[in-house]
Amino acid sequence: MDYFINLSEFCGNINLSAESAMFFIDEGIICVEKRENEFYIDEKAADDLIIISEIKNELGINDEGVSVILNLRKKIIDYQNMLSTVFDAVKTSKSIDELIFLMERSESFRNILTNLKEL
Repeated sequence: MDYFINLSEFCGNINLSAESAMFFIDEGIICVEKRENEFYIDEKAADDLIIISEIKNELGINDEGVSVILNLRKKIIDYQNMLSTVFDAVKTSKSIDELIFLMERSESFRNILTNLKEL
């Protein structure tokens, strides 16, 4: 079951301004739920806000810079997951023909190729 944390209280605890929190909400990076004129966040949003606060406070980076860092971080994680899929297929296939067969029929591999073309 999800639990929700009051956004303003949480931001006070992690030394993050309300303006910064609203920036990341407006950017779609943080999702909130509004109840009785108060914003609440779930555990994932709380974890993301902690990362944001650490980047801002420890590195002195502004909100726009943090947004760029978070987007790059997400892309890196996505590419790591795609590579993991490729390596798993290489490990489990018994022949090059089987590997090619998997690659031609797998949506994961098509997504990988599409993403690689975008680089």
